[in-house]
Amino acid sequence: MENNLKIEGYELLNQKVYRVLKESIVKGFLEPGTKLLENKIAEKMHVSRTPVREAMQKLVAEGFVKTTPNQTMVVTEVSPEDVKEVLQIRGVLEGLAARIAAKKINRQEIDELGKLVAQMSLHVTEENLSSYCKVDDEFHDLILNICGNKWIIQIRDNLGSFIYRFRIKSLSVPGRLKCSLKEHQAIMEALKKHDSVEADRLSQIHMENTIINILKKVVKEKDRDKNE
Repeated sequence: MENNLKIEGYELLNQKVYRVLKESIVKGFLEPGTKLLENKIAEKMHVSRTPVREAMQKLVAEGFVKTTPNQTMVVTEVSPEDVKEVLQIRGVLEGLAARIAAKKINRQEIDELGKLVAQMSLHVTEENLSSYCKVDDEFHDLILNICGNKWIIQIRDNLGSFIYRFRIKSLSVPGRLKCSLKEHQAIMEALKKHDSVEADRLSQIHMENTIINILKKVVKEKDRDKNE
């Protein structure tokens, strides 16, 4: 933990602490069930306990941290059902964003999507999962930016943070990486044709497949744990 709790740049202290803690949770540096002790975090970040306490309160409100009966703060464990429900909402939002973007997208933006898909294809060939995830995010972010609806972007970003730690689980299912690439290619083609209905449909299918693969991976891990 001490290697990742770094504060850089100018921000309000409580915002800095919040940002760093949230990123550590989202990226899996702080795993579900990890105890978060105010004094230890304050010491490692070289701040007082007050901004840590304020940051923790915000993380509790967002569902990333919870308070146990003995008043200990811990990283929230997310159930497969939580992931399923959040991704269902995100699928609708991604579909709506693609539907709007299909009507507005221009040649330059289509070319940008094409470059991202080409990068994704390269990462599939190299079996570079982390790099694929990064470009995958850029692909969907570009569609959201083309869409331009600030409320869709804001809600989707909040949901994205909530389930980010499950992305690797989805894409690490055998064969999923190649299927994911094909789904992105299909979405891009629908956008190129300005087919808003098809772009919406394919985006929602893409998210449904993500749900299926995350749940498949979680079930497999549970079965493995039972047999150990």
